[in-house]
Amino acid sequence: MNSPVPAYVFGPFRLLPLERQLFDGERAVRVGSRAMDLLLALLERAGEIVDKQDLLAIVWHNAVVDDSTLRVHLAALRKVLRDGRDGQRYITTVPGRGYGFLAPLKHAGHPAPAELAQTEPHDNLPVLLTRVVGRDDVVQAMANHLQQQRLLCIAGPGGIGKTTVAVALARRVLRRHADGGCFVDLAPLSDGQLAPLALAAALGVSVPASDPMPGLLAHLRQRHILVVLDNCDHVVAAAAALADTLLKHAPHLHLVVTCREPLRIAGEQLQRLPALELPPLHGMHDPAALRHFAAVQLFIERCKTVHAGFALADAELPVVVEICRRLDGIPLALELAAGRIAHFGLHELRRQLDDCLRLLVRGPRNWPLRHQTLRATLDWSHGLLDDEARSVLRALSVFRSRFQLASADAVADRDVYECMAELAAKSFISVEFCRQQVYYRLLDTTRCYASAQLALAGEQHAVYGRHARHCLQLAERIAGEWGSMPAAAWVVRHGRHIDDLRAAIDWAFGAADNAALGVALTLSAQTLFYQLSLLDEYRVRVELALARMASGPIADAGLEMQLHASLAHLQLYTQGVSGAMLLSFQRSHDLAMQGGVAERQAQAICGMWLASMALADYRRADICIGSFALLPQTGSDTAMQLLLARMRASSEHMQGRHAVSADLSRMVLAQHADTGHFSSNSVLLADHQVCLRGNLARCLWLMGQPDDALQLAREAVAVGFEHNGVSLCAALAFSAIPVALWCGQLAQAQAWSSLLREHVERLGLLYWRGWSDGYQQLLDAEAGRAALNWPGAARWPMQIDMMATLHDAAADAHALRRVEEGMAPWMAAEVLRRSAQRAWLALAPGDNAGLDAVRQRLETAFQLARDQGALGWQLRCATSLARVLAQLQRCAEACALLQAVHGKYAQGHDSADLAAAAALLASLQSEK
Repeated sequence: MNSPVPAYVFGPFRLLPLERQLFDGERAVRVGSRAMDLLLALLERAGEIVDKQDLLAIVWHNAVVDDSTLRVHLAALRKVLRDGRDGQRYITTVPGRGYGFLAPLKHAGHPAPAELAQTEPHDNLPVLLTRVVGRDDVVQAMANHLQQQRLLCIAGPGGIGKTTVAVALARRVLRRHADGGCFVDLAPLSDGQLAPLALAAALGVSVPASDPMPGLLAHLRQRHILVVLDNCDHVVAAAAALADTLLKHAPHLHLVVTCREPLRIAGEQLQRLPALELPPLHGMHDPAALRHFAAVQLFIERCKTVHAGFALADAELPVVVEICRRLDGIPLALELAAGRIAHFGLHELRRQLDDCLRLLVRGPRNWPLRHQTLRATLDWSHGLLDDEARSVLRALSVFRSRFQLASADAVADRDVYECMAELAAKSFISVEFCRQQVYYRLLDTTRCYASAQLALAGEQHAVYGRHARHCLQLAERIAGEWGSMPAAAWVVRHGRHIDDLRAAIDWAFGAADNAALGVALTLSAQTLFYQLSLLDEYRVRVELALARMASGPIADAGLEMQLHASLAHLQLYTQGVSGAMLLSFQRSHDLAMQGGVAERQAQAICGMWLASMALADYRRADICIGSFALLPQTGSDTAMQLLLARMRASSEHMQGRHAVSADLSRMVLAQHADTGHFSSNSVLLADHQVCLRGNLARCLWLMGQPDDALQLAREAVAVGFEHNGVSLCAALAFSAIPVALWCGQLAQAQAWSSLLREHVERLGLLYWRGWSDGYQQLLDAEAGRAALNWPGAARWPMQIDMMATLHDAAADAHALRRVEEGMAPWMAAEVLRRSAQRAWLALAPGDNAGLDAVRQRLETAFQLARDQGALGWQLRCATSLARVLAQLQRCAEACALLQAVHGKYAQGHDSADLAAAAALLASLQSEK
């Protein structure tokens, strides 16, 4: 019984409904489960008279309970509340009508609905579709333990209800955790090393597959969060290592684990979950008392759920008690038994259960007794299925995550509607509702059981083959839907399929030895791996696919070309600019040019353009653009034209033609989101909405619009968050951080630099780590924490160019040589200015000839900036030149020069460059 009210306050009492805790002043008061249900029911209807039949229905949930039971619990509740003492009356009895809470009542901390929505802790906890029976006391005990301990392990045999209790517990204590809760189901994992990746996926955090822990810890280190690791049985060692690391490095994190055995690590609070309470073997005959035992309650409730006409007479209660006892009070076993009630009736059900139990006395002696009992329940229930339902259940065991009806159809190779309904009714599969979609999932124990049956039936090859081919179609459909909806929504809808795609690829390259299918799966899964930022993992899979193509009979130049194109991009992002990357791009290009397919040629040329940009070889980038423009499709295909405009926008900016670049950027950004996209490159490249905003932000700053530039940089970061990790890193490294630094916004630059570092650590991307390290060195130097020790040629050319515009020490001989050779037009004026300024500082006193040489170099830089329309560089050159002219006693000339440039600015007067220019102007004007 959940309530929207954070707390009820009456007299000296305060009741927390979600935690189901009652306090008398500061002292916690113990209240029985039924009495608590009664109190909550009355408080939620405070000021009203609640009919006793309504109370019975609410608290006992359709169980047959007489008035005397209600009166007994009300008496116990009144005793706890000291009702009637000292003239205080809380619960009023109205004979013939019912009961009411009529005392003054306050709702403590009751926020408005809008506030409630904002303060509700975020969580991904599963929704429990049925009432939790018989676990209130143990859940409350666990909630109390979690106030003192940070790790709680809920242990017990399979089917005992560990997951249900863990979710109920998490719901009860969720408000204690400001950052909410995260539920992680480890059941789909076949390898314990994937446990950190599963946690990262549940948190929505992108981490590198090769070393996920740094990224996870960076995300969790300061968060007050509750994490539930569910189904750790088959990966207990890995789960224990993960839990130990989390507890040591995330001091505010609390952890709930479900497993059949303890993790056996320091700080663990073990809670063995018992079976549901059973009546004693002897001496209990009162039907009303028998109905109060949790195992009996659960069985009766589930029978009523699956069979609307089920009614239990008192005379039949001993049969129910026997069934519950034979099943050891294990919830899953009870639910499976109840699922057959409509087919067999109560007495036949008991006889079937007897037969099944007798068959299991020869089970493995080293299994726990209750494990044997659960296996007995599964064997028995499986035996009651018809051949078609058994076949469907075996087929469903291949799924590693939730699946829909269409997927079940494809893998079972038949219409499974009726079988799915039967399997769901018998608790072989669970049904989950997500908005308008229905998903199915096998419980871990059921999936393992069904998988063993699949192997015994000799159907593994056929079923796994259908699963792999279905995954291929699924991956193609997923890729086709990219761009048709917001990126975040796309990831939420399709991200869950990654485990099945992994399994299908591994099967194809493994036991199946079907390399052609494995290659096709690898390529089709590209979009999902990219958008989930699993680049490191995907690079390994692409390398494997290429190796299998090289060693096997597959000879498809088109597939090889696409794999090399993917590998080249992955090598760039995960390993940085390298010879291997260039070879992959070149191999992709050569194959595409030989094949004569225009779309593949476009993809390959685009890859070569990207490689040229990464090498800051802007001349070669222009050649690639020219080749792209000559492709037959480019003139008629809108998506190809937009991609060409995107490439031109970046290249024009780097060539110093900023106004042209800005116009192209605006043109592409203005296109409607659903305008056709060039799929091969829309996946491999960072999102164009991010990159073009960043490109336009840099152009605007150079064109004298610093405020607009900074706003666009913020937009690029915001849009980057909605896309993959590469897009966000591009937004931060290529636009947001440099624009902030050009504007003199050091605090903003530091915040964005920290964000870049955080994502780099999570993704493990070497290329972006180089950018992150460079920016942090510069910011440390600006803050006086260290001198900038810039390695010059050891960095990638594009980074040499960028850093040269941000610090004098980086405008070194390497940067100057690139300017003198015409390799970096966009930043040439600024590098010439910085080198001239450095020469000025090195002049000996009275060296007028040297000072005049500096003036001439600054005038050259100023003229170059003016020719490019780079007002940002013009202002810096004018400021430096004005200082030199002032030293040459030409103050009027200096003032006129600086005032002319400064006056062109209509915004950004708080930026560092404009503030410095204004101060110098004021000084020069005072000297005239």
